[in-house]
Amino acid sequence: MIIDFSAHHLSRTVTERIDGTFQKKGENRKFSFPHENADAEYRLAHMEKYGIDMQALSYPSITQPVAIGMSNEEIAKLCSDSNDANFALCKTYPKKFVNICIISLLDMGLAMKEVSRAINELDCRAVIVSSNQKGKGLDSPEFFPFYDKIVEHDLPFFLHPTNWLSYPLVEMDKGWRMMHVFGWPFDTTQAVWRFIFGGVLDRYPTLKIVTHHLGAMLPYFSRRVEVNVEIFLNDKLPRPITDYWKQIYGDTAMDGTMAAFPCGYAFLGGDRMVYGTDYPMGPEDGEFFIRENLIGIKAMAIPEEEKAKILGGNAKKLLKIA
Repeated sequence: MIIDFSAHHLSRTVTERIDGTFQKKGENRKFSFPHENADAEYRLAHMEKYGIDMQALSYPSITQPVAIGMSNEEIAKLCSDSNDANFALCKTYPKKFVNICIISLLDMGLAMKEVSRAINELDCRAVIVSSNQKGKGLDSPEFFPFYDKIVEHDLPFFLHPTNWLSYPLVEMDKGWRMMHVFGWPFDTTQAVWRFIFGGVLDRYPTLKIVTHHLGAMLPYFSRRVEVNVEIFLNDKLPRPITDYWKQIYGDTAMDGTMAAFPCGYAFLGGDRMVYGTDYPMGPEDGEFFIRENLIGIKAMAIPEEEKAKILGGNAKKLLKIA
């Protein structure tokens, strides 16, 4: 069974609202995807073509840059509308789609209402949250009630990168898209770092963090991390840094970078990698990422049973798919 853990769904209603927000600012939307992704038959045709049995539907990062200029309430509404659109597809095609609900933590009252609704009404199998909340770190104690709730229901935490606005040299317009290419994986990494050093993973030892883009910078720099912690930060943690890796998972949405797959596997192992594509983003209306990430997994020199776990077994367990 092949499950795409990170297949984004952008409904027509939500897309129109986002486009309207950009138009009010006199800008064009800075990311592209086929509007047909909202049509079930369009998605199902791509899934059948590449042998994808199921997609976990989620909306991508919603705080920045999409939501610049929106109020916290408008952002929360965008999240709830996206979650409803996901559920509508899941309800119509229960063997093909499952729901990962997006939650904005910018207004915790609204966040708690939405996560309860997602669990009780929308068959939520995981939550997707941006790697910072308009500059606020995910280790902020005000977010703990949210973590209490998702841990209570054993919902994986899908960590999606987003913009951070404190470093002009990597801005999208002036830095030749460095924010999107390198800044987003950095922000995923800082979020994991704060989860560890901010005490979140110690407080919630069963919390499962699924990082977008295969662990971001951690697999490539894992030994650099460990050496620096041993020398400079050893007294800041109650247990070895390597213990925290066990709560970190990663999807394979690496745009087909072949060298990334064995690097991610060396860090995460076969039990904490999940096939993910970023569909419908990318070239060829998203088909390129579906195909190239499949090729990358299948090309790895690892046992076939390990590939089977990455392609679907791990996601099936995480998302409680019967």
